[in-house]
Amino acid sequence: MAINGEFYFAKSHEWIAKNANDKFYVGISDFAQSELGDVVYVSFPEVGKTYEKGDKIGEIESVKSVSEIYAPVSLKIISINSKLNDNPELINQQPYDTGFIAEAEVSDSSDMDGLMDKNAYESFITSIHE
Repeated sequence: MAINGEFYFAKSHEWIAKNANDKFYVGISDFAQSELGDVVYVSFPEVGKTYEKGDKIGEIESVKSVSEIYAPVSLKIISINSKLNDNPELINQQPYDTGFIAEAEVSDSSDMDGLMDKNAYESFITSIHE
């Protein structure tokens, strides 16, 4: 898997990063997966559907709880990571690589302006745990 872009994060702990095909991968942060615990099931967004920023696009079920996944920006889902059907633990093991949730096209690139880069996100998660 080739991710050549920067990772950008939403306050709801989803990330988005440009891939080698000028599309974007979407997933949840390492912090989010560690808070969830062992992931056992992923409910995916609908392929071909367009979601607005902040829309619920799926759910992640862990041994501890169920957490909703939100669109970090307005996007159209072009594929899902079907490897997670048989190996949902990839989200725990490699949340920024093979544990991505879906591939998407970004509808409005200005939506990215409202996201945090890695340093800002790390400061954000530190501030919510003080």
